Amino acid sequence: MMYRLQYAPAARQDLRQIKAYIISEFSDSNLADTIIRKITKSIRQLEVFPLKGHPLTNMIDVPTDYLYFVTEKNYVFYRTEAHMVKVVRILNERQDFMHILFGIIEADDWEQGK
Repeated sequence: MMYRLQYAPAARQDLRQIKAYIISEFSDSNLADTIIRKITKSIRQLEVFPLKGHPLTNMIDVPTDYLYFVTEKNYVFYRTEAHMVKVVRILNERQDFMHILFGIIEADDWEQGK
């Protein structure tokens, strides 16, 4: 059974920002297009394999129904609902996803005044 794929507005914006970043850092729109195609191709696999990712609760101590996987140095956060895969965010591995997704600041960051 195929799942329907849906991107949250924030996930669409994340893709635009990834593309803009690659263009600004490498001055190469072809490279940016290639990487975006690879990311979206990986995401499309969720239509057939919706449980491809790992439960986010395996990595963090916050109750959530999010799943995630890594592609092209980016975390893809999503959840499944009634034959639908909802892509919530696509964040670079260097971004603070705990803060972005849940508003949580790590204790070490808090002590350092971040």
